[in-house]
Amino acid sequence: MKPIPAKIFAATTALTALLFAGCASETRTVDAKGPESLNTSAINPQDWANAADQLTGSLITSGALEKTPHQPAVLAIDRVLNNTQIQVDTDLLIKKIRVALTQTGKVAVTNTFGLGERATVAEEAKALDQEQSGVKEKKLVPDYTLYAKLIQQTDRTKGVSQDTYAFQMSLVQVKTGLTVWEDERQIAKQTKRKTVGW
Repeated sequence: MKPIPAKIFAATTALTALLFAGCASETRTVDAKGPESLNTSAINPQDWANAADQLTGSLITSGALEKTPHQPAVLAIDRVLNNTQIQVDTDLLIKKIRVALTQTGKVAVTNTFGLGERATVAEEAKALDQEQSGVKEKKLVPDYTLYAKLIQQTDRTKGVSQDTYAFQMSLVQVKTGLTVWEDERQIAKQTKRKTVGW
Protein backbone atom coordinates (compact mmCIF):
# COMPACT_ATOMS: atom_id res chain seq x y z
CA MET A 1 0.00 0.00 0.00
CA LYS A 2 1.45 3.33 -1.09
CA PRO A 3 1.78 6.09 1.52
CA ILE A 4 -0.51 9.11 1.10
CA PRO A 5 1.35 12.09 -0.34
CA ALA A 6 1.98 14.84 2.23
CA LYS A 7 0.04 17.50 0.26
CA ILE A 8 -3.08 15.31 -0.08
CA PHE A 9 -2.89 14.34 3.59
CA ALA A 10 -2.60 18.00 4.65
CA ALA A 11 -5.52 19.04 2.44
CA THR A 12 -7.69 16.19 3.76
CA THR A 13 -6.86 17.09 7.37
CA ALA A 14 -7.69 20.75 6.77
CA LEU A 15 -10.99 19.86 5.08
CA THR A 16 -11.96 17.57 7.97
CA ALA A 17 -11.18 20.31 10.47
CA LEU A 18 -13.35 22.77 8.55
CA LEU A 19 -16.25 20.31 8.44
CA PHE A 20 -16.10 19.75 12.20
CA ALA A 21 -15.83 23.49 12.80
CA GLY A 22 -18.92 24.06 10.67
CA CYS A 23 -20.88 21.51 12.72
CA ALA A 24 -19.82 22.93 16.08
CA SER A 25 -22.55 24.71 18.07
CA GLU A 26 -22.22 28.06 19.76
CA THR A 27 -23.88 28.92 23.06
CA ARG A 28 -24.22 32.41 24.48
CA THR A 29 -26.10 34.11 27.30
CA VAL A 30 -28.90 36.52 26.37
CA ASP A 31 -31.19 38.77 28.39
CA ALA A 32 -34.45 36.90 29.10
CA LYS A 33 -36.33 40.17 28.65
CA GLY A 34 -34.28 41.43 25.72
CA PRO A 35 -35.00 41.47 21.98
CA GLU A 36 -32.70 38.47 21.36
CA SER A 37 -34.88 36.18 23.48
CA LEU A 38 -36.72 33.54 21.40
CA ASN A 39 -40.37 34.21 20.65
CA THR A 40 -42.44 31.04 20.24
CA SER A 41 -46.09 30.19 19.89
CA ALA A 42 -46.11 29.00 23.51
CA ILE A 43 -45.49 30.90 26.73
CA ASN A 44 -41.76 31.49 27.24
CA PRO A 45 -39.68 32.92 30.13
CA GLN A 46 -39.86 36.43 28.67
CA ASP A 47 -43.67 36.28 28.72
CA TRP A 48 -43.67 34.99 32.30
CA ALA A 49 -41.34 37.77 33.45
CA ASN A 50 -43.31 40.55 31.75
CA ALA A 51 -46.67 39.33 33.07
CA ALA A 52 -45.29 38.88 36.59
CA ASP A 53 -43.78 42.38 36.62
CA GLN A 54 -47.00 43.99 35.40
CA LEU A 55 -49.26 42.11 37.83
CA THR A 56 -46.95 42.80 40.76
CA GLY A 57 -46.81 46.49 39.91
CA SER A 58 -50.60 46.62 39.70
CA LEU A 59 -50.99 44.96 43.12
CA ILE A 60 -48.42 47.21 44.81
CA THR A 61 -49.86 50.47 43.43
CA SER A 62 -53.42 49.43 44.32
CA GLY A 63 -52.70 50.11 48.00
CA ALA A 64 -54.55 46.94 49.08
CA LEU A 65 -51.48 45.59 50.92
CA GLU A 66 -51.30 48.70 53.13
CA LYS A 67 -54.82 48.36 54.60
CA THR A 68 -53.92 45.88 57.34
CA PRO A 69 -53.69 46.93 61.03
CA HIS A 70 -50.09 45.71 61.11
CA GLN A 71 -47.26 45.90 58.61
CA PRO A 72 -45.98 44.06 56.72
CA ALA A 73 -49.14 42.31 55.59
CA VAL A 74 -49.04 38.52 55.92
CA LEU A 75 -49.70 36.81 52.60
CA ALA A 76 -50.39 33.17 51.75
CA ILE A 77 -49.91 32.15 48.12
CA ASP A 78 -52.07 29.40 46.67
CA ARG A 79 -51.11 27.24 43.68
CA VAL A 80 -51.77 28.47 40.15
CA LEU A 81 -54.66 26.79 38.37
CA ASN A 82 -53.54 25.94 34.84
CA ASN A 83 -56.50 25.83 32.44
CA THR A 84 -54.38 25.78 29.29
CA GLN A 85 -53.69 22.98 26.81
CA ILE A 86 -49.96 23.06 27.52
CA GLN A 87 -47.82 21.95 30.42
CA VAL A 88 -46.68 25.05 32.30
CA ASP A 89 -44.23 25.39 35.18
CA THR A 90 -46.45 27.80 37.11
CA ASP A 91 -43.85 28.14 39.88
CA LEU A 92 -41.98 30.51 37.52
CA LEU A 93 -44.78 33.05 37.68
CA ILE A 94 -45.45 32.64 41.42
CA LYS A 95 -41.76 32.85 42.31
CA LYS A 96 -41.34 36.05 40.30
CA ILE A 97 -44.30 37.69 42.04
CA ARG A 98 -43.32 36.31 45.46
CA VAL A 99 -39.79 37.75 45.26
CA ALA A 100 -40.97 41.15 43.98
CA LEU A 101 -43.63 41.51 46.70
CA THR A 102 -41.27 40.47 49.47
CA GLN A 103 -38.64 42.98 48.36
CA THR A 104 -41.09 45.88 48.77
CA GLY A 105 -41.16 45.35 52.54
CA LYS A 106 -44.97 45.56 52.45
CA VAL A 107 -45.49 41.79 52.47
CA ALA A 108 -44.32 38.84 54.54
CA VAL A 109 -45.12 35.56 52.78
CA THR A 110 -46.14 32.78 55.18
CA ASN A 111 -44.91 29.26 54.50
CA THR A 112 -47.12 27.55 57.09
CA PHE A 113 -50.30 28.01 55.07
CA GLY A 114 -51.13 26.99 51.54
CA LEU A 115 -50.29 23.94 49.51
CA GLY A 116 -47.12 22.21 48.55
CA GLU A 117 -43.77 21.18 49.95
CA ARG A 118 -42.89 24.58 51.47
CA ALA A 119 -45.90 24.49 53.81
CA THR A 120 -45.10 20.94 54.95
CA VAL A 121 -41.44 21.71 55.68
CA ALA A 122 -42.33 24.92 57.53
CA GLU A 123 -44.93 23.13 59.66
CA GLU A 124 -42.45 20.37 60.59
CA ALA A 125 -39.77 22.92 61.49
CA LYS A 126 -42.20 24.86 63.68
CA ALA A 127 -43.39 21.70 65.43
CA LEU A 128 -39.77 20.69 66.16
CA ASP A 129 -38.99 24.14 67.56
CA GLN A 130 -42.03 24.03 69.86
CA GLU A 131 -41.07 20.54 71.05
CA GLN A 132 -37.54 21.63 71.91
CA SER A 133 -38.47 24.96 73.50
CA GLY A 134 -41.62 23.77 75.26
CA VAL A 135 -43.42 26.90 74.08
CA LYS A 136 -46.38 26.56 71.77
CA GLU A 137 -46.85 29.69 69.68
CA LYS A 138 -50.10 30.76 68.10
CA LYS A 139 -50.16 30.33 64.34
CA LEU A 140 -50.17 33.67 62.55
CA VAL A 141 -53.24 33.82 60.32
CA PRO A 142 -52.61 35.44 56.92
CA ASP A 143 -54.25 38.75 56.13
CA TYR A 144 -54.58 37.82 52.45
CA THR A 145 -54.45 34.86 50.12
CA LEU A 146 -53.22 35.31 46.55
CA TYR A 147 -54.88 33.17 43.88
CA ALA A 148 -53.88 32.82 40.23
CA LYS A 149 -55.28 31.21 37.10
CA LEU A 150 -53.84 30.73 33.63
CA ILE A 151 -56.32 30.51 30.74
CA GLN A 152 -55.82 29.86 27.03
CA GLN A 153 -58.14 30.67 24.14
CA THR A 154 -57.38 29.56 20.57
CA ASP A 155 -58.77 31.23 17.43
CA ARG A 156 -58.09 30.30 13.79
CA THR A 157 -58.91 32.10 10.57
CA LYS A 158 -57.45 32.26 7.01
CA GLY A 159 -54.29 30.32 7.81
CA VAL A 160 -53.57 32.28 11.00
CA SER A 161 -53.76 30.69 14.44
CA GLN A 162 -53.83 32.84 17.57
CA ASP A 163 -53.41 31.65 21.15
CA THR A 164 -54.38 34.19 23.79
CA TYR A 165 -53.09 33.49 27.28
CA ALA A 166 -54.66 35.31 30.24
CA PHE A 167 -52.92 35.54 33.62
CA GLN A 168 -55.56 36.25 36.27
CA MET A 169 -54.59 37.16 39.83
CA SER A 170 -56.90 37.79 42.81
CA LEU A 171 -56.13 38.99 46.34
CA VAL A 172 -58.68 37.79 48.91
CA GLN A 173 -58.97 39.12 52.46
CA VAL A 174 -58.97 36.04 54.71
CA LYS A 175 -61.08 37.59 57.49
CA THR A 176 -63.98 38.64 55.27
CA GLY A 177 -63.55 36.45 52.19
CA LEU A 178 -63.81 39.55 50.02
CA THR A 179 -61.71 40.05 46.90
CA VAL A 180 -59.87 43.34 47.52
CA TRP A 181 -57.84 43.39 44.30
CA GLU A 182 -57.73 41.52 41.02
CA ASP A 183 -56.18 42.04 37.63
CA GLU A 184 -55.15 40.15 34.52
CA ARG A 185 -52.66 40.40 31.70
CA GLN A 186 -53.20 38.94 28.24
CA ILE A 187 -50.54 37.73 25.82
CA ALA A 188 -51.55 36.90 22.24
CA LYS A 189 -49.37 34.64 20.08
CA GLN A 190 -50.04 34.42 16.33
CA THR A 191 -48.73 31.70 14.05
CA LYS A 192 -49.14 31.97 10.27
CA ARG A 193 -48.99 28.82 8.17
CA LYS A 194 -46.61 29.11 5.25
CA THR A 195 -47.96 28.32 1.79
CA VAL A 196 -45.83 25.76 -0.05
CA GLY A 197 -45.54 26.53 -3.76
CA TRP A 198 -45.11 23.90 -6.48
